[in-house]
Amino acid sequence: MSSSAASTEGTILCADDTEAQRYVLVHVLRKAGFQVLEAGTGRAALAMMEAAPDLVVLDVNLPDISGIEVCRKIKSNPSTARTPVLQISATFVSTEARVAGLEGGADAYLVQPIAPDELTATVRALLRIRRADESLWKSQLQYRSFFDANPLPCWVFDTTDLRILAVNAAAVQHYGYSREVFTTLHLPDLFTPEEQEASLSSLTGNTLPQSARTWKLKARDGRLTDVEMIWAPLELDGRKVRLVIVHDITEKLQLLQAEKNEEIRRLLLERVLHAQEDERRRIARELHDEAGQLMTSLLVGLRSLDDVKRLADVRKLSKNLREIASNAIDELGRLARGLHSRVLDDLGFDAAIRRYVDDFCRSHPITVELDFGDIDFHEFSTDEQTHFYRIIQEALTNVARHSQAKNVKISFHRHQSEIELSIVDDGQGFGSVGGNGKPSFHLGIEGMKQRAVILGGVLKVTSLSSGGVEINLRTPKKNAVRAKA
Repeated sequence: MSSSAASTEGTILCADDTEAQRYVLVHVLRKAGFQVLEAGTGRAALAMMEAAPDLVVLDVNLPDISGIEVCRKIKSNPSTARTPVLQISATFVSTEARVAGLEGGADAYLVQPIAPDELTATVRALLRIRRADESLWKSQLQYRSFFDANPLPCWVFDTTDLRILAVNAAAVQHYGYSREVFTTLHLPDLFTPEEQEASLSSLTGNTLPQSARTWKLKARDGRLTDVEMIWAPLELDGRKVRLVIVHDITEKLQLLQAEKNEEIRRLLLERVLHAQEDERRRIARELHDEAGQLMTSLLVGLRSLDDVKRLADVRKLSKNLREIASNAIDELGRLARGLHSRVLDDLGFDAAIRRYVDDFCRSHPITVELDFGDIDFHEFSTDEQTHFYRIIQEALTNVARHSQAKNVKISFHRHQSEIELSIVDDGQGFGSVGGNGKPSFHLGIEGMKQRAVILGGVLKVTSLSSGGVEINLRTPKKNAVRAKA
């Protein structure tokens, strides 16, 4: 390999603790004409950044420091912040892992095994972006050429009065303002009111640009777009200005959200199927252990009637058989209510919840306080009442399994335009589980949130500072037709 080829292609730092994987990566990159530096740990990679590599290929799973943390350190150092980082992993391959890597500052994320052509193409693409940025900052003439031809929306603003001085064609096309109108706007006019203060602080401050931060920009027609931004200080006609390059990631976020929702739906379906099987096993066991034994006793007693000679003994045995039959009916009724509350169909939501809470309190050493307020649940359809019922059922199940609570309060409140359901327990909250006061991913919680969405509302789960958890559901008032019993 000639030195001229290496200098043309650039220098790559490859950090991977697995020698076999690192050997393959280094071999592919060197064959493509790159000069390659090798590191087996995160600390070694950070130390080798002093050699100013043009790009870093960084494994996520390093033995001493996570590759995501190494990336953050690279991006937070002013001397290395613009060095592209390509993160790779054969272990962390989920959507959440890729999102975490990109949000940690990585410029790209590939999952191993990686095809050699894909690796070299990605590296060259990232190097092209870096060289374009470097050229932009080094020469005003080159900046103008890059600025006008850039397919990403760009604008330049005056740091003194925040007035927009110039925009490129992509910005005009993307946001719907003409160049003339753009130059009458000021920087805050492009952001939502909620983000104006933060955007000014970021774009006019002395901190490095945070491309991983997501902002919302307003188009002329009021449309909001999710974007990432990078900026660079420039001097234009003797004035201190800044160039902003905008990357619209609205479709990317929508795709990631769709993938997340699809994964949640898959997990929920899997949970439903497991729950069905568990419920079948439970019912079979209880039918055998409880109802089955009662019916067997009833059958034995009925057979014994043939051998009874005295009327008094017949009456006594008949009384015992009636008690056994009554217990069997009660047991079958309890099993039926566990599958679906007929009380919900026959008498309505509040009666069904009272019955369920009574059964719950008899099964668990937990006191439940119910307050329906002035809510008329006949406003809601049968399906909507069922969603409320299942949310409360899931919440109480979670309390019994996880919270170690002694008391639960379930209350409904009517507000001007919405109905609020609050479920508060005095248990241990999430602190002992996650250590950060926030609930981890839980299919039961996701199931409740899905039901809240069907109701047109929003469900939030909060770990209280005083201990315990609050589940809060707010849903719009309904003008539903009263469901037929």
